[in-house]
Parts: sequence; C-alpha cells; structure tokens
Amino acid sequence: MPEEILEKTEYLKFERERVDSFLASVYKDYSRSYFQKLALKNKISVNGKAVLPSHKLKRGDIVETGFEKEVKPGIIPEKIKLDVIYEDGDIIIVNKRPGIVVHPSYGHPSGTLLNALAAHSKGKYNPYLVHRLDKDTSGIIIFAKNEKAKISISKQLQNRAVKKIYYAAVKGTITENRGRIEAPLGRSPDNRKLMSVNPLAKKMAISEFKVIARKENYTLVEVRIITGRTHQIRSHMKYINHPVIGDKQYGGPETIDAETYERQMLHAHSVEFTHPKTSKTVRFEAPLAEDMKDIFKDA
Repeated sequence: MPEEILEKTEYLKFERERVDSFLASVYKDYSRSYFQKLALKNKISVNGKAVLPSHKLKRGDIVETGFEKEVKPGIIPEKIKLDVIYEDGDIIIVNKRPGIVVHPSYGHPSGTLLNALAAHSKGKYNPYLVHRLDKDTSGIIIFAKNEKAKISISKQLQNRAVKKIYYAAVKGTITENRGRIEAPLGRSPDNRKLMSVNPLAKKMAISEFKVIARKENYTLVEVRIITGRTHQIRSHMKYINHPVIGDKQYGGPETIDAETYERQMLHAHSVEFTHPKTSKTVRFEAPLAEDMKDIFKDA
C-alpha cells in the first residue's frame, strides 16, 4: 500500500478484540507488529482518537489507519561478490558461498550478504531476510524485496509449507539408501551453544535423508528437514553416528584424504515455495559447492 494512505474500516466482528490483532486479520499482507509500530506513532485512531495497540474495539467503531512504508536501519552497501540465481520485483534468490555471514551482528558489522545486497539493489529496495544459513553453510537463501513478500514467505516457513533440501557430506558409510531420523532436540546440557538429542529435549525434530553417493568411509546424503530446528541436520547426523565432515562442533572429521576442511560440509541445495505475488509454486536450486564436489568427484 502506498506511503501515508489513510484507510477506514468499520469494526463488525466480536467485542473486545485488540486493534492491532483486528487490523492484522483484515489486512493479511501486513503483520501484527507492523500495526503495533503504526499505533505507537499515532497512525491508528478509533472514532477519531489515536489509540495504543492494545486498545479493545467494540461493535460499530470506525478504525482509521495511516499506512506507511517501514523504515529499516541502514545497511552500508559493499561491493561483495554475489551469485544471484533468480530475481524479480518481489524476491531475490542467492547462492551463498561458504564463509560469509548472512546479516550484520556484533562481531560481524560488515562484509555480510545483506551488505552485498544493499549494493546490488542500488537503493531501489531494501532486502528483507526471511530465513538464515550458518556462516559456513553454502547454498540457496531467499530474500524478500518488499513487506508483502516478506510476510508471505515468513508465514509459509512458519506453516512448514516451504520445502528445503540440503546436501551433507558425512563420516562413515550409510548402508541404507533412505532413512528417517525422528528425535527431539534441545540445548546441550554440556554446551548451551549446541543442540543435541538429550533427556531434557522437548521439541521433536524430523529429518529424512537419501544417499546420493558413497566413497570409502564417507557418504553424500540429501536431507529434507520436516521441522526446522536450530542445527537440526548437524545434530541429527551426529546422533546417528554420521557427523558432518568438517563440523568440529558436532564431532565431524576435519581431514579427509590429507585435505583439511575448516567448515561443515553442508549445502542448501533447493527450495520450493509459493510465489508471494503469482501464487504459483516455484522451485530453485543451487549447484553444489566446489569443496563438496571435490570429495565425491571419483565416487
């Protein structure tokens, strides 16, 4: 919706609903937090009077909303190599190389994928991050180019409607061609930065895998995560005694055939979701990173 457009809505639903919840239910392309921000800027009024997000409505109230574009904190544009797989007016799909951080944070104020996208956009749009990959994980990642696209894809992720396929190079020979790992994950009692299957874990995690290639004492598997837990693939593969190569945090070997791998051999291979504008199913793939290719080149 264009900046500073005023919209009037007559309240016709049940009594005592919060105004931010009501507006989010009417304007489904916008989030509740978006309307909370508007209310705190006095952009939402009921019967001509500005109200807080928690204001309770009653039948017959007239709600006025001053829509505006969300202003994001500035991200400094940086000329960083970017592998764009696909781009249109609503989304941009990037093949992330290993070793680059996705977004600025404490310890990584610059040199991130968002800094690269800020330069790529040339000020025409602000890229929205809708999901993340670890620094050392390579492969496909989605960015939205507007608020509506961000909300649409975020909701699909929350509803597990986005199909994500990963490739992982793991230690040992997996004899079965397919498998399913269904085990709860939680913070490790020994290291709170790691996830593990342990007696205190309460959130169920499900991963399905298929063997792609075998070579001596390691295996390349395709993994589909049914749930979306932190470090799910890395911790699940450790749980079945096939840790990811290079993943020292989860016990993976760092040296294979005299080659040392300083990052986990995990690659986001493909993603499938409903396009936020066309409502058509779209699917994108990112070619396997060269360091993972090298391990299985003669397999």
